[in-house]
Amino acid sequence: MARIHFWTADGSGSGLYRGVLPAMSLDWIGHKPSAGPRLPEDWREPGFDVVVGCRVAKPGPSRTWREMREAGIRLVMDLDDDYFHLDPSNAAAYQLWSDPRLRQGLVDNIAISDTVTCCSEPLAEVLRDYHHDVRVVPNGLPAQYLGAVRDYNPEILSVGWAGTSSTVHELPEAVRALNRIAEYRRPGGVVVRLVGIDPRTAVACGLKGERLGALGWVENFGHYLQAVAAFDVWVAPYRDIPFNRAKFATKFLESSMLGIPLIASDIEPYRAVIRHGENGFLVRHEHEWGRYLKQLVDDPGLRQQMGMAARAEASGSILQAINVQWEAALSAPAAERAAA
Repeated sequence: MARIHFWTADGSGSGLYRGVLPAMSLDWIGHKPSAGPRLPEDWREPGFDVVVGCRVAKPGPSRTWREMREAGIRLVMDLDDDYFHLDPSNAAAYQLWSDPRLRQGLVDNIAISDTVTCCSEPLAEVLRDYHHDVRVVPNGLPAQYLGAVRDYNPEILSVGWAGTSSTVHELPEAVRALNRIAEYRRPGGVVVRLVGIDPRTAVACGLKGERLGALGWVENFGHYLQAVAAFDVWVAPYRDIPFNRAKFATKFLESSMLGIPLIASDIEPYRAVIRHGENGFLVRHEHEWGRYLKQLVDDPGLRQQMGMAARAEASGSILQAINVQWEAALSAPAAERAAA
């Protein structure tokens, strides 16, 4: 049984998937975990075993990282994005991580860590240039979401997109198709629902029409999952760039847990999890967004078939299956324990 703290960078989805949820899952198997952007006050006391630091790079946290190294705490650096290949379209993040001091701080802190964890194999390949021991631990969700009952033939059909201000620049890939499907004449109609951006941002991206709903940022994760569970079809457009290829297929994780058919861009990581035409659709060319949307909107049987096929595979992504991977990644190798 180990005392573990996940030192999250913030309270966003990253902090949830790489901190709060893993900590909760390790508690289930007897460890003493905690998670949050603040370190526990007693971290200097004997008996504190492991700190998982999420992208530790700024000067203040970096000093603390070195102090923990000197105190003998096992350090695990976790990254869930490729901060070495940020795209300029994500202006705020690009400007932040273009600072040479911040970038060097991250590199230095990776170097003194015992282990590095990340969410995908493409990201692990990038990080192996900076550390010899990089482990891939995927994102997961509690098993309870597998049991939600779905209506695959609602009167009003909802086509959804979910993202943030840092991913909204991916949305224009599917805007034309979303505008057209919102105007599609179907009994009950079709509404386009956006989670994570406000109406003004949606309009700035080119979305229009009366049958458009933009919910804005949803801070509480339970409320977020409740909002996206209202989708009948989910779209996940992404450009084929190094930063996106290193991501975890989180939208497939969420949609498959909820039994929602997903249409995603044909890039890694979605190419690795979607079997085109069976558990979702993969889009190679812009006009295909409209084709696959219309196909799913017209056919409730296909929506159910794809949603259930995705959900059938989601059992491997539950936290109850992933917590042992976290446990292994956070434990010292046998040879290291013997030397100690």
